[in-house]
Amino acid sequence: MMKFRLLLLFALTVASVTAIQAQRKLTIEECQDLALQDNNSNKINNELVAAATDMRKSAFAAFFPKLSANGMYMWNQKNIALLRNQLETGMGTFNAANSSFTFNPESILPDIFPTTSSLLADFLGEEYTKLHDRLTLNIHNVFVGQVGVIQPIYVGGRLREVYNLSKGAEKIAKLKADKGKADVITDVNEAYWRVVAVQEKLKLATRYVDLLKQLESNVSNAIEEGVATKSDLLKVKMKLTDGEMKLAQAEDGLALSKMALCQIIGLDLDTDIELDASKLEQFSIVADTTEASPEAPYQRSEIKLLEEGEKMAKSVARLASAGLQPNILASANYVISNPSCFDGFNNKFDGMFNVGVVVNIPIAHVDAIYRYKSAKHIAKAAQLKLEESVEMIRLQITQSMQKVKQSNRKLKTAQINMEQADEVLRMAQDAYDEGMATSADLMMAETGWQQAYSEKIDAAIELRMNEITLQKHLGVLLQDKNK
Repeated sequence: MMKFRLLLLFALTVASVTAIQAQRKLTIEECQDLALQDNNSNKINNELVAAATDMRKSAFAAFFPKLSANGMYMWNQKNIALLRNQLETGMGTFNAANSSFTFNPESILPDIFPTTSSLLADFLGEEYTKLHDRLTLNIHNVFVGQVGVIQPIYVGGRLREVYNLSKGAEKIAKLKADKGKADVITDVNEAYWRVVAVQEKLKLATRYVDLLKQLESNVSNAIEEGVATKSDLLKVKMKLTDGEMKLAQAEDGLALSKMALCQIIGLDLDTDIELDASKLEQFSIVADTTEASPEAPYQRSEIKLLEEGEKMAKSVARLASAGLQPNILASANYVISNPSCFDGFNNKFDGMFNVGVVVNIPIAHVDAIYRYKSAKHIAKAAQLKLEESVEMIRLQITQSMQKVKQSNRKLKTAQINMEQADEVLRMAQDAYDEGMATSADLMMAETGWQQAYSEKIDAAIELRMNEITLQKHLGVLLQDKNK
């Protein structure tokens, strides 16, 4: 029995812990942080930023000398023989294969030296063989090694512009990453406050259903006392049925809205989350911004991207012009080989140093001229695109500011309506309690109150989203994300 109680206690403890862990209460800041940590696009942008940073470092390293080492081994089937094995001359034929010499029939030497001609032939054959062997170079095994340094001195500004391009690419990668974060924060805010809105409206629907159930009980008692009719009860039941249906719809809508938010912030879709709605009243009214700073468009990531694009286009034009400039390179090397030829031909390792300067001067490179002209046109087009985009973003900011002002007015109206609905509901409740109003009057007052409160929620969230959009259009959303 004791074991059963312990097992039961353990099971209840595990179930309680699981239930607590299953439900998570999240604030808007926590949702933003989760989304930024889990978002795949954000991870991809971070990798692209890291890649662009490494490319910039690579371009900077090109200013410095490059040190390299090379080695080679080669096996050759045959050696190099500078003399032929059988050499024919006017006097006779030398044959290195058998160390012999044969006089020509027309030669007069055998006739002049009949007794020594054979000795002379043997002597010439042996000497030729020795000379042939000395002039046969052993290249069966060839080893070559080299260590060298190359330093660009002047390459028409090519290295500088490549480095500028790599810096621009790094800035663009970072700007795209920031823009991606701003998009994520906007999506999180939209999904978060949608859940809060549905969550609050679910509370309203629950309150309405509870009120109707209480009215149903009160009207039933009133019928028994003879102060109400079945028609009154039927009206309440019809309203109750409609309220329960709306309550079920709100519950379904809340579940779907939570799933959408979980998908954005990287949680399992079936995670039971509860959102903090305490800030819903804190951004009731925002300060009207009468006009934006003239520099406001230049805070936008889109404009910064276009500015970097314009700079890069100008760098490309200067890079194209580098093809028309002289190039000067300096090099220093140490070369070692076996066989070596520095003291005759020897099968041993020997080496030497060398230094040099290479100068290349383009003279007639028509293709490079037209590439330069094309790059200048592209740079001009980038400048015009930037000017056009600045004007479009000024208009976009103005429109966003107008929407914030409209949302402010709408929320102020909703707050006034809410105060009036509070008073009407209070008076209807007092009148109903004193028997001076019917259940229909109380239901009508409650319906008006619920509609006013729902409109207030919608107006507050609309203002919040328009404010987020304005911050995004002003390029300050990442700075103000914790507001």
